[in-house]
Parts: sequence; C-alpha cells; structure tokens
Amino acid sequence: MAKMYDIAIIGAGAAGLTAAFTAAGFSKKVVLIDKNLPGGECTWSGCIPSKSLINIAEEVHHAKKYTPDLQVDTSAVLKNIQDVIQKVYAGESPEVLKKSGIDFVNGYAKFVGPHAVEVEGERIEAKKIILSTGSSPMVPPIEGLDQVSYLTNETIFNLDSFPETMTILGGGAIGVELSQALNRLGVKVTLVEKFERILPKDEKDQVLMIQQRLIDEGVIIHTSATAVKASQQGGRIDLTIEKEGKETTITSEGLLVALGRKANVEGYDLEIAGVKYDSKSIHVDEHMETAAKGIYAIGDVTGPYQLSHMANYQGITATQNAILPINKKIDYENLTWCTYTDPELGRSGLSEEEAREKYGNDIRVYEHDYAEIDRANTKKGSIGSVKIILDKKGYILGASILGDRAGEIISQIQTIKALHINMGKLSGVIHPYPTYSEVLVKIGKKVYVDNLLNQPVVKTFNKARAGELPAEKIGIYGAAAAAGIGIANMAIKNNVKPKLGVKNGRLKEMPITPNAVSSQTKSKDKYVQAFPYIDSRQQAKKCLIGMLKGYQGVEIVQNEDNYIHAVAKSKVFKFKDDLEFYFNDAAQQIEFRSASRVGTSDAGVNRKRYEEMRRRYLSIASHNNRR
Repeated sequence: MAKMYDIAIIGAGAAGLTAAFTAAGFSKKVVLIDKNLPGGECTWSGCIPSKSLINIAEEVHHAKKYTPDLQVDTSAVLKNIQDVIQKVYAGESPEVLKKSGIDFVNGYAKFVGPHAVEVEGERIEAKKIILSTGSSPMVPPIEGLDQVSYLTNETIFNLDSFPETMTILGGGAIGVELSQALNRLGVKVTLVEKFERILPKDEKDQVLMIQQRLIDEGVIIHTSATAVKASQQGGRIDLTIEKEGKETTITSEGLLVALGRKANVEGYDLEIAGVKYDSKSIHVDEHMETAAKGIYAIGDVTGPYQLSHMANYQGITATQNAILPINKKIDYENLTWCTYTDPELGRSGLSEEEAREKYGNDIRVYEHDYAEIDRANTKKGSIGSVKIILDKKGYILGASILGDRAGEIISQIQTIKALHINMGKLSGVIHPYPTYSEVLVKIGKKVYVDNLLNQPVVKTFNKARAGELPAEKIGIYGAAAAAGIGIANMAIKNNVKPKLGVKNGRLKEMPITPNAVSSQTKSKDKYVQAFPYIDSRQQAKKCLIGMLKGYQGVEIVQNEDNYIHAVAKSKVFKFKDDLEFYFNDAAQQIEFRSASRVGTSDAGVNRKRYEEMRRRYLSIASHNNRR
C-alpha cells in the first residue's frame, strides 16, 4: 500500500532541506528522500568542511609569521573538520526532521508513475514532487585518469591525513580555495588551470591580485595549461599537461580534480514522470516547474548557478509555487557569491564587462582601493579593491569586492541592490569607524555628488556655460536658477576644470565659474593680491613651496621653473580646488589663481584659503629674513 504525502522531495541537500522545512511550515505532510544522510554536498563535502579547512589554514598561516618552523599535524586538522561536520549535521538529522513534521526515507527513489516513486520496494505518492538530486564532481576523459587514485571534494575530507604534495586540476572556486588552504598547512601545491587566469568568471584585475598572492605564498600555478594524461606508480601520481605547445609532467602524491559539477539526472527514471532533462540539467520554467505538471526541480540539478544560497532561494520559491495558488517567478538579477580565499572575493550582479555588453556606456563605474580604508591599513599586507557598477541614475548593476570581509560587505551591496536603493543615499548612513564597510559610504558620497551633476537642469546649465546653447537661452536658465534651483547652481559653479597653465606671460584666461579668485582678473569680486617676491625669485619660490608642503590637504602636482600647480582636497568629500602660482619676474610678484574643479567650494572658500596661504607665506618669508 502506498504512503500518501502532500509534498515529496527527492534529495536532502541544501535545496531539499529548505523545501522540506518550507513545506512543513505550511503544515503540509512532507517526506524527504535521499540515498545518503541529510545535508548533501554542502554539509558533507562542500561549504562546511572547506570553510573549516580555510579557517584552520588561516590560523596556521598567521602563527607561522611568528613561528616559521611550525609543523602541522594534518590528521588532527581532518579530525577537527569531521567534528564540525557532525555539529552541523546534528541540526538536520532525521531526528530533527521528524520533530519538524518531516518524514525522512533513506534510499534511492525511482519514478514508477507521474506522481509516484518507489524507494527500497516501498511506493510513495504525493500531490507535488520536488526534485533536488544535486550534482557530483565532473571528471573529464583524461587518458589514464580512471586508473589513478584521484581525489575530489567528496573524498578529500575522508583522508586520514593530507599528502605532502598535491596537484589540483581546476582553478575555479574549489580549486583556488583548497590550493591556498593546503599550501598554508604545509602541503606543496601545484594548481593547473586551462584558462589564462584562475577564477575566469570574476573581475580580471582583482583575480590577478589573488593569483599573485597565492604565488607569493608558495603555490605553483600553471595557467593556459591542459591536462592530457595521468598515471600512477605506487604513491606517486604523474599528470602530464600541455602548455604553449609543450608537454610537462607534474609529479605529486595526491591529485585533486576540481573541474566543476555535473547534474545528477541518471537513475531516477525521470522519463516515466514526463520530466525533460539533458546531461547538464533538469529543464524548468520560470516558476521552477518541470515539463511534468506538479513536479518541480531546484538546486544544482537544475542550475544555472550551483551555489547553496541560490539553492535555498529556489527551494523556497518552488515550494511556495507548489502550495500557493499564485506562482512566483524566479529572478536571478540579484545573483551573488563569494570565493573564500584570503583575501575574500565577493561578487554581486554584473561585472563591468557584462554591464557594458548590456547597457553600453550608460553605466558608471566606481573603484576604491583597500589601501585607502583605515581599517585595512591596520593589518600588515592587506590588499584589495572595491568596484561598483551603477546605471546612469545611480542604481547598482553589479559589484566586485576583493579584500578582508568581502563576503560581509557584498551582502550590504546585495541588500541595497535587491531593495533598489540608490547608491547615493548611502552617503548619509553612519557606519562605525574604523570598519571595512566604510568604503561603501566613501563611494556613496561620490555617487551622491555625481547624481547631482547628472540632473537634467545641471546638464543644461553646463551646456549653457560651455557655450553649447544659444545666448538667449542662457538668460532663461539663469532666471530659473534665480527662482530656486540651488542644486543646479552648486553643481554648475563647482564642476568646471579651469584651463591651467601660463600663456603669454600670464596665467591662462580666467574661467567663468563664480568660485574662482585671481590676481590677474579685472573683476573686483574675484580679485586678490599677488604674493610679493622675497629678495629673489629663488627665495620666494623656496618660501612658497615650504608654505604649500606644510598646508594640510594641499599637494603639489606640477613644479616648473616659473609655475607651480597644487591641488587642495577637502577632508570629507575630497573635492578638488586647483591652485596656481606664476612667478612674474617683470612685476616681481607671484600671481595666484584658485578655482574649484569639483565639489561645493565657493568663492568664499577659495578666498579664505588664499588669505590663510598669503599669511603663512609672509610669515615664512619674514622668519627666513631674520635668520
């Protein structure tokens, strides 16, 4: 006699467990079926053991800085990892499932009808069935590989101890994470990747930083290399690779195959149920339903992203669609992931290349180095960068973060993106100091200013000022500004880069921006006095340079015989004001000009800075004369 259920779920990995708990939450009668124990790849051979290994390896790595000859007992490491696995499994065991109202059946399910499966001779029928059969390591048809005792992520954590040398085939997330971790534990690692760089789906510049970090730590990396043959003699495994037309043999005690995953679609008799599939996945629609009505598929077996958190998302969506009358569409726009190297590499949404392919040049790209984050500078050797890609209005299209805590910071980006919050709004959100996430506020401030500058009214004023609009229209727009368009005025006044340098014995023509001041203008409201020479030009220049070097926030960017160009940055927003000094030998004075390039500085700010600089210059000159 068949057992009857509302929901039958085949596969007890991340997706299946989520679906089971979701269905039980709706008070449905649920059965979860798996040939193995609950937990799936994530618990037993994926996320949990690999992250445990990474954590231990990081502790060892830092300890070795102070104890270089530290020896690691990898058998103890593997035992610790197994303890962590059991701790996680304790929260998803059959006993826990039973307490939540979920029946667990340990066995291999095969379809015997549209809504019926057979498990170990027992028939189970359900109104709705969810397939979450997962994936397995993909093993390529390399000559001799089937005769070699190779490892995969499903077997490496079952070892008694790690070998002294290891070749890792595959430079994706699994291969790269384990390469660094094993190397830090003292295993001599060689990584082989067929593409020109590891982690080929991530931002190139950031990946190359990780690649160099691994090399610096001792990992040997062969990119643009293809494995062609494997053989084994005793405890030695030879892997022959082809690179640039030449063959090279790598010898090690262990060989880890980490070339991705393949969908588990064979052996379930899916054809009997009318489920369509191929070797890559079970086919589903936008509601996660297969070609067979009432049968859904989720997780690695359907893709397109073989990530535990995406499996959880699919599990919730498919289960709700199986139970509720209103179907919800799956949405992959807010895709995210993190590679747990040191430093971490977090990703959300589109890369810059993908964004340009989709939106052309209607995107805005913001980058910030970890070297400019105070918290990062408290850690010696910290590297990283943040890249955020926005649409033209300031909404997030994608982001990539390389650095410590990248996985946590990318989660904040993911929240902002998913809730469709303009990145510029982050400029006013207070973050603790010093933290890594402070970088988002720094970028948010830049976005906020650019949002203002991209306002249609501001753009119109910029065109008017640049002479790209008829003169009669300028008056119209000017009247509008006088009526109250304060933001436009601010942006127009402060978004002009002056024509810098010297021409015909004078600083170049005075810019029309209202914020400029100069010793060579006829405009009374913009006029300031030149700096007087002190004895000779050489002495005057010496005093001026001394003044500039001692002035906080000012940097000399050009120093010529009779001309100095400096840039003053505000402390918070880093808005730039250009400061120019021309040594006018005929008049025996230093001509001065200051104008804001970007920001909220106005004529008052420039004039105040000028007066302070003049006072300091004269003070230095007077002090030098008394010596």
